[in-house]
Amino acid sequence: MRLVTVIEDGERHAGRLVGDQVEIVDRPGGLDALIAAGLGPSEIGGRREALAAVELDAPLRPPVILCAGQNYRSHLEEKAPVEVKYPEFFIKAGQTLAAPEESFAFDPRVTSKLDYETELGIVIGKAGRFIPAAEAFDHVFGYTVINDLTARDRQVVSENGHFSMSLGPGKNFDGSTRIAAEVIAAEEVERPPSRRLRTYVDEELRQSADTSELIFGVPQIIEYLSTLFTLRPGTVIATGTPGGTGWGFDPELGGTSLTPPGCAPGRYLRPGDTVRSEIAGIGSISFAITAPREEPVPAR
Repeated sequence: MRLVTVIEDGERHAGRLVGDQVEIVDRPGGLDALIAAGLGPSEIGGRREALAAVELDAPLRPPVILCAGQNYRSHLEEKAPVEVKYPEFFIKAGQTLAAPEESFAFDPRVTSKLDYETELGIVIGKAGRFIPAAEAFDHVFGYTVINDLTARDRQVVSENGHFSMSLGPGKNFDGSTRIAAEVIAAEEVERPPSRRLRTYVDEELRQSADTSELIFGVPQIIEYLSTLFTLRPGTVIATGTPGGTGWGFDPELGGTSLTPPGCAPGRYLRPGDTVRSEIAGIGSISFAITAPREEPVPAR
């Protein structure tokens, strides 16, 4: 069962995909509102429209996206070494979230080292605090695909051969968060999720891993984050990315030039690239990297 959010007359409405059609709920507020109201995936439906005739938005627009980093061994090994005892945690502001296929305008004033990170996204359906790992899957509404675009020259600072991290500015800028248009119901995904994750840049495979390779799996991430604050319905959690990033091939920032099996060497994104993030059976995102927008000339 695949859930979406469509835009009609400027309002967001939840919907359920049925073949090449979408059943649209009349109640406004998008998928966010229905999850917050406690509705399950099977309770979402309504009048039918052709999928090709509707405008899809990001399925959820939370105020923040919770993120776990450094969560695949292959990503740890492709850059300067760090020790991981707990999930790395950071936040991306909701205003960084773009529409599913909205292009990204490359701006060298923001970053010259724009990187891709395909990730499994968790959508929380049941609120909880101090959730035991053994009960974590009971709180999952569904899964989606996320691309966590990153400004590596803002995230990683090199001084005298030592590296420090600044996740706030490295992860937060306009258009830096991408969520696939679809959320797949948790009941249709095995526990724990074991799906092939891939990133393509101009149809060249850059990242390839299985979500079962997460260092901290879905239950451990939920358990950890719920010790910090209540996880509310509609919360979106990004679980981390595997090796194959452009960072891994940047010696200035500690890259070790490790290439995942079957993949091409990574590099940073540039105008003219098309990025596709996909997780088998869960969904995909595709968007273009465009040239910088021209600034308007002030009137004299």
